[in-house]
Amino acid sequence: MRQRPGIAVPAALMVVALLGVAVVLGTRVMAKQSTQPIEMAVIVTTSTPTTTPTPAPSPTPTAAPTPVRTPPLYFPPPPPHTGIVPANQYGLARISAPTLRLDHYIEIVGVVNGEMQSPIDGNYSVGFYPDFPKPGQSGNAIFSAHETWNHLQGPFYQVHQAKLGESIFVNMADGRTIRYQITSNIRYDINKMPMVEILNPSARKFGEEWITLITCGGRIVYDVTTGFGEYLDRDVVVAKRVA
Repeated sequence: MRQRPGIAVPAALMVVALLGVAVVLGTRVMAKQSTQPIEMAVIVTTSTPTTTPTPAPSPTPTAAPTPVRTPPLYFPPPPPHTGIVPANQYGLARISAPTLRLDHYIEIVGVVNGEMQSPIDGNYSVGFYPDFPKPGQSGNAIFSAHETWNHLQGPFYQVHQAKLGESIFVNMADGRTIRYQITSNIRYDINKMPMVEILNPSARKFGEEWITLITCGGRIVYDVTTGFGEYLDRDVVVAKRVA
């Protein structure tokens, strides 16, 4: 679910000129009026070597690099999807964290048969669970979103990189902005998650306002028949209200 040319160099042509040598030998004859033999000259003629000039190599064509398509770091809000419950009825608009490339609208998701459902708009929205306190109230507000969805980055793609002290903002429908400061970032094996402690942290003091972000992360098992993967871990980031 998470997601970079060779240049053929032709050989230069080489032209080799062969040296030709023509040899003419005179014949040996006897003069009629002399008892001494007369030697005819031996003439050796050597042809002048010629060399065909080697053509200058043509410039090697360079193929244009193939562009690498990568998903954007975050997505703009799309038109509403059918079936999405607007979060405005709970006074929520968007959630953002500049250091995590997070800036997405909020949709309402529920808990069905004890299972926390995922946002319908997997690439664009962050889910809020109204079964828990909402931002601005004492308690722990719970949010979830996909890390990747349909082979693209999801809203919480970089949540696992959250650092202590960084800020998360919740924009309210009435124009207010609530700021939270990250206090922990823990990765859990999906089968060993202490859900009671995650949803109702014992460390939260009375009256404190916390938010918890939950997403997939870590190890993946791929289904070769579909090309999709199943995450075996969960990343949980907690932040406390500071303004």
